[in-house]
Amino acid sequence: MMNSENHSSYDDEKFETAFQAVLQLKKKDYPSYIGGMKVASGIEFVVNSPIDSTIVFGTFQEPEDGTTDMAVDAALKAHLIWAGKSVQERIGFFGKLLEMIKAQRYRLAAAILLSSGMTRRESVAEVDRLIEVMSVECARTKNIPKGKTGAWGIITSYNSPLASPMCHAVAAMIAGNTAVVMPSRHCPVPVYMVYEMMESIGLPSGVMNIIIDRKNRTYEQLANDHRLEGIVISGSAEYLEEMIFLQVDDELKVLNELKGMNPIIVYRPGDVNAAAVNILESAFSYSGQRLFSTSKIIVTAEDSNKLVNALLEKAKELKIGDPADIGTFTGPLISETNAKKFIKMMEGLRGNILYGAKKVEGEFTRNGFFFTPAIITGLSDDNDLMYMDPGLPILFIKTVQNIDLAFEDLEETECGLSAGIISKDQRLIDRFLSEADVMFKFVNESSTSLHPAVYARAGEFLK
Repeated sequence: MMNSENHSSYDDEKFETAFQAVLQLKKKDYPSYIGGMKVASGIEFVVNSPIDSTIVFGTFQEPEDGTTDMAVDAALKAHLIWAGKSVQERIGFFGKLLEMIKAQRYRLAAAILLSSGMTRRESVAEVDRLIEVMSVECARTKNIPKGKTGAWGIITSYNSPLASPMCHAVAAMIAGNTAVVMPSRHCPVPVYMVYEMMESIGLPSGVMNIIIDRKNRTYEQLANDHRLEGIVISGSAEYLEEMIFLQVDDELKVLNELKGMNPIIVYRPGDVNAAAVNILESAFSYSGQRLFSTSKIIVTAEDSNKLVNALLEKAKELKIGDPADIGTFTGPLISETNAKKFIKMMEGLRGNILYGAKKVEGEFTRNGFFFTPAIITGLSDDNDLMYMDPGLPILFIKTVQNIDLAFEDLEETECGLSAGIISKDQRLIDRFLSEADVMFKFVNESSTSLHPAVYARAGEFLK
């Protein structure tokens, strides 16, 4: 089940054609785009594929001091004109863009696969999420509320390389805002591809601006720019988590979409094998790097042994390798930095590893960051890893004596956006739905049912 792709949502032949075309694209320079101008610093860096470091997309420009200010200046200048356009005009523009994205669905998905390591199914789903949000927002027309607009900063990471940055940007722009977008430095190409589509159909200069920052220096500058109306922070990279503590302006609207542990309570699951499948999909799809990836389960002692045995058996079926291959369950980690972090963490947890945590050896995987995901048990209650998400393909198992203690542990866990429960006990499910303090709750299914860009609605970008 976990080794086979659902082909009902896409055509393998079309995907393969697009994949080969993207693979053969000529390498080029990707500057910052500010006020419709290509801005270069002369300080270049290369972006490689996490699948194979010999795959190079091109050179990107490290922003100089003052680049962020320049981008906000351009966005504010463009806002004076953009906000004056009618809602129908703005929606008309994005309606054209939507049709272009639909026509290039597989090309975008192929670029996502190569730049992030998502599988075919995950890459297509990433494009489809953008299509879904744009379709809904373009259909609103008269239902978009009125409010104060301005320039917004949108800072995202590799957890959702296309849907999160572009869904938020489009929703903001439909509402009448302009945007400064900072996509992931690891996989920025899909955002650039959509920007080029926008340029081709006449996006006014400065309505959307793009900056890539390899050294994570300008994100804080953008978040602290008091001229912005608001900022979106989405993902799991360390610099994003640190932004929670920034002393931003009190009037700045902040939409936090940060990844947490997305934990699952397991209690009398009924079908323990089905529970194991849902847990492994929740934990290890996209190598545990999704916005809603689960990194912790809380299970009662009476269910622990049979659940752990089922997890270990099902984990053996996982195929880790080339995400372009049909049947691959998951691909690589996003970067060498994350790979080193994973290795170091596993060295410190060697006595607690039930499964995985090994480099995947082979001809194909030698130039990428491929590892078997790790299942960990037996950590002490005072270990921070039991409560804070590492953003890696690690599943921590917490065993508690009774269900009340499970709910107490859930309260102490940094859940992020979601939490789930797997149980056949309807009264317990009702309790979970009532008590779990998270935005999204999933029941007897995997967290892959949840999608990024949760704030991507025009109304969220008004004050």
